[in-house]
Amino acid sequence: MRTDGVGYDTWAGQEHGTGYAPVRQWMADRRLAFGVELLAVLPALAMAFEVAASPRLQLLDYWSVLLRITNPDGSYNIDGVWDLQNEHPLIIPSFFYWADAKLFGGDNRMLGYLTIVIAVLTILMLRSALPKVLPVVLRAGLVVAMSALVFSLHGIHNFALGMSGAAWLTANMLVVGSLLLARKRRWLLAWLVGVLACASYGTGFAVWPALFLLACMHRERWWRRIATLVIGAAVVAVWLTMRPSVVPGKDPANDIGSLLYAFLTLIGHVWTGRSADLAAIAGGAILCGLAALLTVPSARAGRLWFWWAVACYGVLACGMIATARVDFGTDIGLASRYTSLSVLTSVPLLVVVATVAFRRSPRNAPRFAVVSVAIGLVGFTLGAPMVAVVREALTDVPLRAVALRAQLDDRFWYGFPPTDQLAGRLAALDHYPYTDDFTIGCGGPELGDRLKLSDMRPMLAPDEDEPGPTGAVDASETRGDTTLLRGWATDGREDVRCVLFTDARGEVTGGGQYHLARPDVQSLLEWAPSDTGFAVIAPTDPAGRVVIVLDSGRMLWLPGKAVEGEPPD
Repeated sequence: MRTDGVGYDTWAGQEHGTGYAPVRQWMADRRLAFGVELLAVLPALAMAFEVAASPRLQLLDYWSVLLRITNPDGSYNIDGVWDLQNEHPLIIPSFFYWADAKLFGGDNRMLGYLTIVIAVLTILMLRSALPKVLPVVLRAGLVVAMSALVFSLHGIHNFALGMSGAAWLTANMLVVGSLLLARKRRWLLAWLVGVLACASYGTGFAVWPALFLLACMHRERWWRRIATLVIGAAVVAVWLTMRPSVVPGKDPANDIGSLLYAFLTLIGHVWTGRSADLAAIAGGAILCGLAALLTVPSARAGRLWFWWAVACYGVLACGMIATARVDFGTDIGLASRYTSLSVLTSVPLLVVVATVAFRRSPRNAPRFAVVSVAIGLVGFTLGAPMVAVVREALTDVPLRAVALRAQLDDRFWYGFPPTDQLAGRLAALDHYPYTDDFTIGCGGPELGDRLKLSDMRPMLAPDEDEPGPTGAVDASETRGDTTLLRGWATDGREDVRCVLFTDARGEVTGGGQYHLARPDVQSLLEWAPSDTGFAVIAPTDPAGRVVIVLDSGRMLWLPGKAVEGEPPD
């Protein structure tokens, strides 16, 4: 049996007696530890499946950044990387966006996979800092917990929308790397990596107080402590010269109570499903736990100084976000994109508690390992409600892809710049949806193709007893020269392949998505499936047609405007 002798004599003292030797050997078995640590792969795999199921089209801030870092002909514009995005520097993430656009056609999923790699690197760095006094099996349990929390389902936003994680998690990784370098007294590199963290996202600014704390705990020379603060102040000063005027949020709140509520919610976010109250309670408990541990001598041991610095970063970063975003509501801390900050306050607490508890009761090391894994499992699964929220928010992405490719109005979705500004750049970059493989999902007709109107058959009035081709366009919304139509359609016998829109001549001018849930239709027509809903976006054209293409290729049509269920003549 192979064992890790590091710290073994410390925890396997004579006071436990020879009868406890088998358990001591078990906890020091490196093969068992490796087996336990393999469990840490599972959360990463689970998130990889979520990324694979996420849309190809990019979302939100990616488009604004792409406009800044590219010229109209698609060439790189380095001047654009210095502009802030929602007050955050995105210099390093901008490079990731550009590389994704050039190498992978701007595939959102590629940034999601990159974010997974960044998260894995962060976990490996945290793993390297675990106290060696702990037996290897306990350390393995802590690694599993860290992986489960870093890849918690709470944080699915940063993976399913890779452009977000490429900023947030890159900054976190660089902060952890900076603190590790400072732990090894490599201060020049620590400062350099700290600057890179600030160039990745605004939360990276909190690395400087954390580095200063670590310098004080290491009793570094005064010039190193002062230099840390001076460099941090210089970074903030540069940021202030670039910072634009701030637009208040939709729910202005500037009282201390709202600020504290948002702050505690951010810290405790990972320990609740969707309850801001429980998150605030958890956040308060975490802060109390950290404060209480400061009174314990073994918690202040040198082997744990790095973890106190990580906790300092996490708490201060939560404070920064709470101060900057409380105007958007006191429950803003429940937003999925902030999960990583909650994790970076919880993981240090878990490591410090495990170390202190083990030092006081080495005999209970197996229990501590099991509890660590269980805590990680709870933190991972509590994010399940957030998965449903993010998936729901992504359901209309196929419509956005059609709108962007057809250069339709961009005012239906938040975060989309004017399509006329994007079109030339995307075509020059061969960027999705301006790629050769773009499709509206019909396996044949595409935007610009001409269909024969005579090949289309009108939908019939619904029959409650007899299945047959029926449907309706029952809702429409027009913005600018673009209309978004919603309705339902079914053949009753044959499955629907896709939905598209044609003008009065039969030219395909729009597309959309099918198989949307419509339980109201099923309640009226018992023979109809539950997913008969569709949505289609196209230029406003009351004379146009919504065309339903069946699996056999047959085409049915509905009028291109809402008529409250009336069948066409």
